[in-house]
Amino acid sequence: MQDQDEVIVGYLIQREDAEGELSFWEPRNEWQEDPNEGKLYEKVEEAEADAKALQAGDDATITVELVFEADEDEDWDDEDEAEAPKA
Repeated sequence: MQDQDEVIVGYLIQREDAEGELSFWEPRNEWQEDPNEGKLYEKVEEAEADAKALQAGDDATITVELVFEADEDEDWDDEDEAEAPKA
């Protein structure tokens, strides 16, 4: 369930094959393993239309997934801070 404070920044098209492997759609390079390399759609309608077209003839499960804005409270660079010398 979506938290009231979470901001949706876009949508990704995700493909899950029979082995459970995930990949993400990028029109120029097709399916990518890294979600950061997938196309970020601004409109859900556009993502759903592309997902429907991609599903035709594909045995994998193709879905449109929400992408939320990163929480500003999360420390993404804890490792960098831990390695930096303390003054």
